[in-house]
Amino acid sequence: RQLAGGEGGAFEVKAGQLVQIIDLHGGQVASMVAFAGRGRNETLSTSATMTLNASLTLKAGSQLYSDACEPMFEVVEDPVGRHDMLTMATPGEAKTATAKELVTTWQALRDAAEGAGIFRPGLPTPVNFFKHVVVKQRGEIEVRDPFSERNDAILLRALKDSMIVVANARKEKKPGISVGPGRNETPGTILVRVYKSIFPENGQAGS
Repeated sequence: RQLAGGEGGAFEVKAGQLVQIIDLHGGQVASMVAFAGRGRNETLSTSATMTLNASLTLKAGSQLYSDACEPMFEVVEDPVGRHDMLTMATPGEAKTATAKELVTTWQALRDAAEGAGIFRPGLPTPVNFFKHVVVKQRGEIEVRDPFSERNDAILLRALKDSMIVVANARKEKKPGISVGPGRNETPGTILVRVYKSIFPENGQAGS
């Protein structure tokens, strides 16, 4: 499914399937949350992911963990190498249903989650794929343009059944959550694909 700027989508993912998130334009950000378990009460946790990987960054082979410290996804391929797990989307001002160009990333994620039957008062902090966040010397956060170029993608393998929700993040005015200063003045498109892996668990190609 293709997601325009400010649009979100929910995708059912089975263990063993692959999730590919592609920046078709270059310089975009794809924010993802995920839910698993009975009643979707287990959520993808950026804090657990950073703690259990002992890293603020993701790379091929990294696992993404839930708030129950269970592995949910594994990074299979990542040519970009820069993603953000520190900043969250915020609600912003209420928008009308007709003002889609003004919908915040938070609202896009929540709308897509509710459309999939997941109702929560808030949202977990998303993994912001391709978002370039720098922690400065005194702890300040600076958001810079993403490194992703046209058709760059990240590939994840699902390690348990889950519902993922992905939003094509929009530039927002508040410090710390802006997508970046320049490259995405005209939001491009994010493509999300979910498909069966051709590789078994041992990583060798199957028949």
